[in-house]
Amino acid sequence: MITEKSSVLEPLELTRLYEILRTPGPCITIVLPPYHPGEPAKSAASLLKGNVQDAARTLSGQGLAKAAMGDLLEPLERLANDPASLTGSRWGRVIFCSPEVFCQFQIMQPAKPSMTIAGCFTIRRLLSELWTPGLFYLLALSKEDVRLFRCTHEGSEAVALPAGVPATLEEALAFDPPDHDLENRAAVGTSTGSMHAVRFGTGSGRETQGVHLSDYYKLVDRGMQQLLHEPGIPLVLAGVDEDLVAYRSVGTHRNLARTSLHGSPNLSAPAPETFMHVCSLLRAEELECEMDALKQAKERAVPGRFLTAPDAIVSASFDGRVHQLYVDERAEFIGSYRSWFNEELFNLAAVETLLNGGKAFELPAAMMPDGAAAVAILRY
Repeated sequence: MITEKSSVLEPLELTRLYEILRTPGPCITIVLPPYHPGEPAKSAASLLKGNVQDAARTLSGQGLAKAAMGDLLEPLERLANDPASLTGSRWGRVIFCSPEVFCQFQIMQPAKPSMTIAGCFTIRRLLSELWTPGLFYLLALSKEDVRLFRCTHEGSEAVALPAGVPATLEEALAFDPPDHDLENRAAVGTSTGSMHAVRFGTGSGRETQGVHLSDYYKLVDRGMQQLLHEPGIPLVLAGVDEDLVAYRSVGTHRNLARTSLHGSPNLSAPAPETFMHVCSLLRAEELECEMDALKQAKERAVPGRFLTAPDAIVSASFDGRVHQLYVDERAEFIGSYRSWFNEELFNLAAVETLLNGGKAFELPAAMMPDGAAAVAILRY
């Protein structure tokens, strides 16, 4: 049995899901929303106790033996009666329980309380969580100060800029009055021996300010190229429009996110609320990219590799043919397919798609082509 021994919840990640999605049913999936003591909403412990009672009634109705049901529900009952494990939290959690698995994970997306019992774990409502980075870098831009933060669900920490990258525009310009040659240079690199110079013209007037700022942000961007090598970790900008536009005009970092935080940047460590807000922006950016990919796939797909028939999609997912699966977030397809009783089959298709190396997404109805409840792009 895979058990959750730590009281500190891990973020929900695809690599961990691979470990548990192949477990045989019955599979209980419970989602508990964030809870702050003193709120009028039910506590996590109260919700979980109600879930356990509902699960017992459902399992009994499905004919599960009393002894087997007791073994299955025992870890959930133990958790529900352990107040220390269900204290207030700004994050929600998902609990997976089956005869072979009992584990729980932190979820950052807005979560509604739910409990499902099926032949596999219910992950449809959690799909966006899988494609939202649990780590990103936030680059706070201003002429007076540039700061970099490494942000995760556990908190944010400042990251020192690479040597040779000035923290302010004034430092980059490095004026030495009187200014006779109308040209200054700022070094780029890890040491003075290897630095290249970026020239800063020192004319007067607003027309030169944009040049100064652009040249300065070239230095900062080169520093980001030097410092940030982790693949797929977004670099998010924060600042007023002038700084954002200036940086994007010269920024070439491969992980530079399209989304930004607009307004005067807070140069202290970002608050948890900022982390959640940026995560929601990155999720929206991912959905927009997937919508574009879906439109292109529809236009270019070879006939027979673009499925919208629900039965055909489920069958193809079990055959390992689904490369990408898109499901209308409002759609339901209830039935039985190689499972122990009726369940939501688009969820089953999503599970099989992931287990066979594909990707699965939930999209708003407006993003689905021709009103389809689901779309599968096939490998062959």
